[in-house]
Amino acid sequence: MTADDEIKSAYAHDAEGREHEAIKHYDAAWQLGVPADKRRRFIVGYGSTLRNVGRAEEAIVLLAEAHEADPDYPAYTAFLALALLSAGHPKAALATMIGCALDAVPRERWDGYDRALGEYQKELLET
Repeated sequence: MTADDEIKSAYAHDAEGREHEAIKHYDAAWQLGVPADKRRRFIVGYGSTLRNVGRAEEAIVLLAEAHEADPDYPAYTAFLALALLSAGHPKAALATMIGCALDAVPRERWDGYDRALGEYQKELLET
């Protein structure tokens, strides 16, 4: 099978709620090499499915690396927060989601509370 075939199979199994079948196809597609034009959506789906099948630590690594390489894609950050929560890191998960919200919403819409949220985010990451 090609990477595209594996991706299609992964998405189909995911859509049916069959994550344990989907993960086999995600793993295979990742090994074969995911085309650049499909990478964002694939990584989010793969990371989410890794988390759902109990491989949250792998999801964290995958999504954190993707976010570092492409910080303007908020889906990486949101799904990273879910993976952190599933891996037993609730403070890091909340801090990550606060960062996602702060990045996604224009500062003027926060009525000045963006500064306070930023401080709470730092506090969560320090403890």
